[in-house]
Amino acid sequence: MSYLSVHEHREDVRHTRRLALRSVIIVAPPDVSHRIERTVNDVDVIAFQTLDELDRWRKRQSARPETIRIDLIAALKEIGLDLDRLSAKLRETLEAFAHHDSVPAAHDLVARWPSRRSFYRVWSDEIHEPPSSFLRRVRTVHATRLINAGASAKEAALRAGFGSTDRLRRLLAARRH
Repeated sequence: MSYLSVHEHREDVRHTRRLALRSVIIVAPPDVSHRIERTVNDVDVIAFQTLDELDRWRKRQSARPETIRIDLIAALKEIGLDLDRLSAKLRETLEAFAHHDSVPAAHDLVARWPSRRSFYRVWSDEIHEPPSSFLRRVRTVHATRLINAGASAKEAALRAGFGSTDRLRRLLAARRH
């Protein structure tokens, strides 16, 4: 028997469904969900506290993952830049980068350039923030959007590319101040 919250559903649900004979979705306060959980055997229990939470989960289950394009554009706007005003090569790099559904590593940015030196030269001429800082900004914007869409901080941190939830929480706290 396993108990899954809405925020732990993706990988855990796939794994648990192989083990469970059947699934049940519960919309109830945690104490009620826990009591029901204890009464069932070989059932995959997926619990939600509200119908809104269930609706958000269903939408995420049926929808294709969104790209990070809007998060990348929002991060550029935060530092006073517009994607359309960047040089063609840098814009092309960021456009290709924007089609991912999670924020890739910095080396993916550099990989499209003939040399690291040329990438960093163009980057520093046009974007006055190091690539690592900019990617952290994109990750934070992406995670914020995921949280606003109903994801847990843990799920948002993982999907945005953070190594830990604590790192995301610290960055979100710093953004609020």
